[in-house]
Amino acid sequence: MSSKPGGLRTPLTRVRFLGSAQKGTGEAWMVQVTGIANVLLGLIFVLLMLRLVHMDYNGVRATLGHPIPAILLLAFILSGIVHMEIGMRSIIVDYVSGPARQWALIANVLVSGLLGLACMYATLRISFI
Repeated sequence: MSSKPGGLRTPLTRVRFLGSAQKGTGEAWMVQVTGIANVLLGLIFVLLMLRLVHMDYNGVRATLGHPIPAILLLAFILSGIVHMEIGMRSIIVDYVSGPARQWALIANVLVSGLLGLACMYATLRISFI
């Protein structure tokens, strides 16, 4: 007998007990992409907010009424919401078990979607309406 636990298992059987990868690579890739996008768009967001801080409501509407700042702000919101949803999903999958996992995953998608819609609506309302 081997002194290591599971010493009689082949490398393939050890990997099989670790679980399925399924969408793990795509999810990890999306986390990296949204993380980099959040850094770049976050820097633009901070610079935009520093420019808007001394303006009144009409000045903010005039600035965000141009397509480029509005699109960059919407991209920042979308990237942040997607990044948040993926991160919370991995936390839920890792730490919640049983039927509560499914309910937590559903709640995660709903909260992320509603938060994203609310932020986008507010941005579009200030920008174009």
